[in-house]
Amino acid sequence: MASTDPLSHRDVHLWCLLTISIWSRTRYLAKMRGTADRRAFLQAAGAVSAVGLAGCIDSLDSLAGDGEYPSQSLTNVVPYDEGGGSDVIVRQIMPIVSDELGEDIQIDNMPGASGLRGAGHVMNAEPDGYTFLKINVQLASITAMINPPDFEFSDLKGLCVVGGSPLAVIANPDLELEGLQDAIDRYENGELDNIGGLGAMFLVQAVILRDQYGLDWNSYIQYDGSGPVVQAVASGEVPLGIVSDAAAEGAIESGDVEGAVVLHSSGSIAMPETDTITDQGFDDMDFVGEATRCTWVPPETPEDRIETLSEAIRTGIEAEETQEWAEESGNRLEWEPADQADAYMEEVWEEVPERIDIDELREEAE
Repeated sequence: MASTDPLSHRDVHLWCLLTISIWSRTRYLAKMRGTADRRAFLQAAGAVSAVGLAGCIDSLDSLAGDGEYPSQSLTNVVPYDEGGGSDVIVRQIMPIVSDELGEDIQIDNMPGASGLRGAGHVMNAEPDGYTFLKINVQLASITAMINPPDFEFSDLKGLCVVGGSPLAVIANPDLELEGLQDAIDRYENGELDNIGGLGAMFLVQAVILRDQYGLDWNSYIQYDGSGPVVQAVASGEVPLGIVSDAAAEGAIESGDVEGAVVLHSSGSIAMPETDTITDQGFDDMDFVGEATRCTWVPPETPEDRIETLSEAIRTGIEAEETQEWAEESGNRLEWEPADQADAYMEEVWEEVPERIDIDELREEAE
């Protein structure tokens, strides 16, 4: 039985190419025949090819972005588990975006491979503006460098920047740690040994702190989420851990952990009493000191659709209720356009390989 599933845009595109090819071949063969035969042959074949070509023109116009957009529901892929930081932010913003666009937005949690599974799904989706991704550009890029997926992560096209969460080093309160230099001294004299972080994603920060700042840890312990990192530090399983500031906020307020240093020079809304790395007299590491939240679409997505969707997301971010929630939860939500997302992508793919040995990172992650 023939399938009744609708044709995808790629199917339509291939059909158009085939139709044009048949039409061109028909004209060539007709030209090679005699005048009378050629006239009859062209009349018969032309009727068929004209219909096909007309359909192709309409379909290709649609692929080029003509027509009303959006005209159907959209899908926002979140490549992490439901209930995590990215998921919570998306679910806060997207109802407003949906109202702005007049179409439903389905949130599809697609965890796996530290975010790269969902990224790959979006990379291979139709470039029509109906499927987009929310992912932290620095963290996912570093993961792609360490464990390259079967697609070019850096080829994703920027949609907009949503905001960011500075990363921070937290410490067990029993240590009574007095900043990064104190931690460096204690690792050097052997009092402290290991450090924890979120999978391979925060390994680059740990390696930079060791190789360029002198935090001489011996082993990096990988955890499956920010919550487990915070719990490991609170229990003393590891003395220090690297997490986002928002992930540590509750544990800091309860006294279960303490802030040692904020790794981004802009400081932290969630950890206002913890000094930044530059405030403590060290060079900045801003290029990897924040989890910058961006949204992405497949390559070749039409620019007009990117602009429409990006502006709707801007409305969702800048809404009063969203900003009130962001302030209460310690999340920085701030819209920036597509070209800024692309700039962040380019920056991390240029600077990380220049400042750290990727092969060493792979060895550390094993």
